[in-house]
Amino acid sequence: MLSYTELFNPTDPRVEKILKAGVKHFTKYGFRKSSIGDICMDAGISKPTFYKFFDRKESLFFAVMIYLSREWYSSYYERIKDIKTATDKLSIFLAVTEEYLRSSPLLTETFRQAPDLSRSWAGHPLNQENYLASVDFVEKIILEGIASDEFRTKDPRRTAHIIVLSSLLFVIFEPEIPGIAKDSDARFLFDLLQHGILKHK
Repeated sequence: MLSYTELFNPTDPRVEKILKAGVKHFTKYGFRKSSIGDICMDAGISKPTFYKFFDRKESLFFAVMIYLSREWYSSYYERIKDIKTATDKLSIFLAVTEEYLRSSPLLTETFRQAPDLSRSWAGHPLNQENYLASVDFVEKIILEGIASDEFRTKDPRRTAHIIVLSSLLFVIFEPEIPGIAKDSDARFLFDLLQHGILKHK
């Protein structure tokens, strides 16, 4: 199986062709109805070549999730070009996460429709790498906020874990919160975080 880095930014053109065909087929037909044969045909590669990189369709689906996350990072960096404060960067992180997941039914609907796939992804090494990459990303924002005296937290790493887990939970599972109406999961979650890590002056 290819590594997280090799999937996030593939250097082998055959891998990128397979990933792009995977995105197309999983989005159009869903995980269950997509076939390796059709994906290979669309990518212009043979099945033996496919199996050099992926052992089964499930592995390709997980690889596609990593590949698609590049769009998230591009969107985030575009949005923070002129942003100076860590507070605003954290708010944008949450907003972009919500927008990305909601605009990518491939990432949410597939798991709702295939709980067995969701369970496999939960324990998959690629998911662990993907999750830790997000935690590293948020921790840097938190450390920046501590350095600029915007945030207060004794454990930046643990706080980053909480933020990443919460951002996924709120969007993917859309929890109903009794007595509280929210028009945006990102804004609601950021409001909660403000009471936890933002310094009040």
